[in-house]
This record gives sequence, C-alpha cells and structure tokens, in this order.
Amino acid sequence: MVYFYESQPNLYGESYQLIMGKDKFENDALIKWGYKELNYIWFHADKYSSGHVYLKLKERQKSIDEVPDDIVNDCLQLCKSESIQGNKLSECTILITPWTNLRRSKFMKPGEVSFKTTKSCMRKQCFVRDNKIINRLAKTRVELGTDIPEVEAFLNKARKTKNGEFFVNYIQENKERLILEEKERKQAKKLANKKKKSSEEDDSYNNDN
Repeated sequence: MVYFYESQPNLYGESYQLIMGKDKFENDALIKWGYKELNYIWFHADKYSSGHVYLKLKERQKSIDEVPDDIVNDCLQLCKSESIQGNKLSECTILITPWTNLRRSKFMKPGEVSFKTTKSCMRKQCFVRDNKIINRLAKTRVELGTDIPEVEAFLNKARKTKNGEFFVNYIQENKERLILEEKERKQAKKLANKKKKSSEEDDSYNNDN
C-alpha cells in the first residue's frame, strides 16, 4: 500500500502532500508509474536503506528551493525515521532529487535506484529524531491500496489522466472512507490473530492431554 501524509507544521501555512511506499515493492511502483505532472521531489537516506519519501510541489513551484524550510524538514524527519540505521544516528544525510531524475533498469533489485544525472541531486542533513514531527505526520496518514496489483492499477489510472493534482484531490474527496477502511482492516487482522492464537492454544492443550 502507499501512504499519504499531510505536512503543515504552521497552522497558517500551506499544507503539502507527502507520499511513501510501504516497502521496496511499493517504492518501485511509485517510480514506475509516476509522471512529471505530479511534480514530485524524492528523498532517501544517503548510504543507508530507508523509505522513499516524495514531496509534491505546488503547481507554481519549479524546485525544492521554493519550499518552506519547515516542510522540507518534515520530509527529512520522515525519511530518517523510516531508515533502521539512519534512525539510530544523531545525524543522517538525506539525498534529494526530482522524480524525473530517477532511473531504474530490469537488472536492479527491488528498491534499488540510480539517477539520470548526479547534477540534479542534493544532500541535506537531518539531525536527531523529532518525535513531535513524526507523531504529527502519523496522525494525518492515509493508506491507499492493499497489495501491489491494486496499488499499480491505481497508479496507472492516475498516470493516464496526466493530472498533477490527482492524488491531492482523491485523498481530499475520499479521506473519511479510506480511514474507515484502514480501521476495518486493522480490526479484521486483530481478530484473525486472536483466533489463530486461540486455535494454537487449543492444539497445545489437546497434545498435552
């Protein structure tokens, strides 16, 4: 599934959409089915495995230089928090480049990525984990899709529109439903785990007797 976050550190400032895949397969799908009209900036921990975090620029914006520092810091913190190794460090370098500069080939492993040109890459330092930022972002998280085929089908549908605001509009219009569906999935998973545990305990009891 793909996660969507709302970044708005300043109550009176503009909100920005952040996107992240659940794992390396969703990350690959985001690269494969992306399109330039989305105006995405990609973040990844330098030299460490981490989540792929995307920042959607506003239509009027051409580069990350036009984005407020507190929004960029949200991206850095989210990316660092999704790196097992980077999250433990007091300081971690985050690699940043436009989605249009990303390149993948059939010879790469899932999650691997390279660049069309390193000239379009930049690095920023992210310091100690800020739980206030991570918790604020977590409260805005919305899940989209339940497995790779569903995620890819939806991303492909979006790309066919060439609408840069597709996901912003979709999340706004369907947020309550998506949150409810996520809640129902968690409840179903919890119930299934409870039944499984109960069944294992019954089997253990029967074997002992």
